[in-house]
Amino acid sequence: MAVANAPDVRLGNLQWFVVRTKAKKEDYAVQQLERRGVAAFLPRVIEYGRDQIAPLFPGYLFVHIELLAQYYRVVWAPGVRSFVAFGEVPTPVQDNVVHLIRESAIDGIIRPLSPFKPGDRVQIKSGPFAGLVAIIQRPCSPRGRVKILLDFLRQGISAELPVGLVDRV
Repeated sequence: MAVANAPDVRLGNLQWFVVRTKAKKEDYAVQQLERRGVAAFLPRVIEYGRDQIAPLFPGYLFVHIELLAQYYRVVWAPGVRSFVAFGEVPTPVQDNVVHLIRESAIDGIIRPLSPFKPGDRVQIKSGPFAGLVAIIQRPCSPRGRVKILLDFLRQGISAELPVGLVDRV
């Protein structure tokens, strides 16, 4: 007896699935899956103020497979823990979800939009100018710094600060 909400797992039907990896083994799992002929996608993100690129979803990646034909290639790959499932059968992810994530990436890396735009009023959180209000002159640079304009002793002073030191007013 078929369940109405059961995922469609017919042969010849390529679908995206989420796979859970072993801790900090996402890259290794991708390499091992690709060696086995499994298409894998590990979205990455770089945050402002950091030079480090990290997985968008730590401990998880996407695989594009025919579930019945390639299930064991995935679950027995080194670095892979299990499929994400709601119940006993792995749950497919809609193609448009993965497509949206892929379209948001440049060279496989998602770069979030700047948290500030020119003209935004911000307050400095710490350092020698803590508590002062400033205006964003230039949004976040790739180095994670914003250029601000301070009204200090009746003179406009420009300064560059790490984005983590300012908050929206």
